[in-house]
Amino acid sequence: MPPLVSEMTTGRLLLNLRSRAMSDCSEATRSPIQSDFPYWFSEEGQLRHRETREPYRFPFQLRAARETEREHRSLCVYISRHVHDLLERKFHLIKESLEDSFVFMSAGALENPGSLLVLIQDLGTVRSGVWSWRLSAHDGLERGSQIPYIRWALLDSCAVLLMNPNEGSQTHEQHVRMVWERLLSPSAPEHIFIVAHGYGGLAFVDLLCRRVEEVQRKVKAVAFLDSSHSFWHQPLGSAGRDWLKSHSRSWIPSRKPLNRSVGSLKAGCTQISAGTQCHDSTPVVCMESVFRFFKKMIKPKATPTPFEIITRSKSRASEQNNNL
Repeated sequence: MPPLVSEMTTGRLLLNLRSRAMSDCSEATRSPIQSDFPYWFSEEGQLRHRETREPYRFPFQLRAARETEREHRSLCVYISRHVHDLLERKFHLIKESLEDSFVFMSAGALENPGSLLVLIQDLGTVRSGVWSWRLSAHDGLERGSQIPYIRWALLDSCAVLLMNPNEGSQTHEQHVRMVWERLLSPSAPEHIFIVAHGYGGLAFVDLLCRRVEEVQRKVKAVAFLDSSHSFWHQPLGSAGRDWLKSHSRSWIPSRKPLNRSVGSLKAGCTQISAGTQCHDSTPVVCMESVFRFFKKMIKPKATPTPFEIITRSKSRASEQNNNL
């Protein structure tokens, strides 16, 4: 078989496996953590084999589609359930049910004034609290999960809310709108910060198109992480585009070092390098840069100091007065 045909066949199979796994994961992640899964997470958040203690390896086999799908589904479920357990047990987040989905948030996140960090993940099988299950499996939870963002926010006295757009029957856009209308719009925090990865950015811009005045009033800043949104192809009016120019920043996968300017001037907002070329790694690599951006957005602007332009005639007059 020619190489091109082989690659195309493999690609189609992977797409089918992912779509089927998405529906299977929805119900499975509601069940208790699997005790028969051959891997476990160490205290350092590294996935290890229960017997050999070796790092995780995904045994993809093109001719064994069912086994591959089963492995994919089991991994997705185990990582999701383990992370959810950590969110409730270690970080004391509260699970809030919403129709056939749910979100996680810190206690008092909607009632207390101050700052609230909202995380929106990419499209796919990832669930609340996870940026990438592949990165979580191979590189650990400190790189693949949202735990570093949660830890940073809570240590900075910032509440958190983790969306869960891949759970249930709603689309990404519908989930984001529902969370906004039921939880975020009537909430008390003075500053809401949005971190949107991949398709999560498109879903947020869709919300902005529909609730532009509400979003502008409550959201202080938006961090787009290798986002799928489009300022020009989504029906965003001039008011929304102008607001995003001054309230958002986009981190783009690039060979350039972190925070270097990249992209086009027509992008609609400042675009900088994410410091990596990997889509899944973007959130963890640019995390410190994201939080610096958020702090900058709430830092009081310095009042310009009035000054007098010194002309040559005024300078001479001053010298004459001093000589008297």
